[in-house]
Amino acid sequence: WPRRFVAAVAVAFVSWASAPLEAEVSVVTDSHGRYVRTFVVSDSKGGRRVYWSPIRRGVDQRFVLNPSGDRLGDGAPVAGEQPGSRQPWVIWSAADGHDREIAFATWSNGRWQGPALLERSDNAYDDLNPRLAFDSQGRPVVAWWRNEATPRIYLSIYREGAWSAALPLSDASIPSRFPSLRIQGNLAVVTFSTSQGLTVLYQDLSSAPVQMDGNGPLDGPVPPPGASGDPEDGGSNDWTTVCGSDCPEIIVQKPQTDGQ
Repeated sequence: WPRRFVAAVAVAFVSWASAPLEAEVSVVTDSHGRYVRTFVVSDSKGGRRVYWSPIRRGVDQRFVLNPSGDRLGDGAPVAGEQPGSRQPWVIWSAADGHDREIAFATWSNGRWQGPALLERSDNAYDDLNPRLAFDSQGRPVVAWWRNEATPRIYLSIYREGAWSAALPLSDASIPSRFPSLRIQGNLAVVTFSTSQGLTVLYQDLSSAPVQMDGNGPLDGPVPPPGASGDPEDGGSNDWTTVCGSDCPEIIVQKPQTDGQ
């Protein structure tokens, strides 16, 4: 079956006296339909983290971003707002039935644009643990790691309506995983884990590749019930995160100010 996503805005007041809300990624607007904030909440269900499974009765599923994500095995969302415009972006590692790719969506013109894939060209490896920041011009920048034979760190920047081709940052001979990302002037500062410890790289965004990869369709076979869970949560792999048991399940990044 082709994978289908329905996305829109959640216009709702959350009442804790109502039916429990287990998980949701949505947008809250005011009475005029103007963006107020991105609403992100997760919970545990049957010993497994859920991020994309709203259960509030009577809520139109079109108001919620990626409502099938937990059934499909998608990873945790990372949300951020562009400085100035406050346009929200959400990125995550999405399961397409074969492997995992970086997906994104953004709220614009009164609706979700996406979900879509960051890369138009598929690859045979899992893309995991994306991190989001915004450069000095407010453009989204994403870093993640790819579980290749030797895992590597990649980076992409959104320019003129499309993502740049994935730029490999880490050494091809050294396994590298679990990036963090911040912006310092025109530099993307990427910290990641290797067998030797933490490594920090500074990538000049002004010299990043200008080749644009475009945005691929988020479409593919639906995994059968009981399919394996999210490799980002550990799965059968033996790696651990550099932050151990203190890693946040969801990261909501606020716009950076000049003082940060």
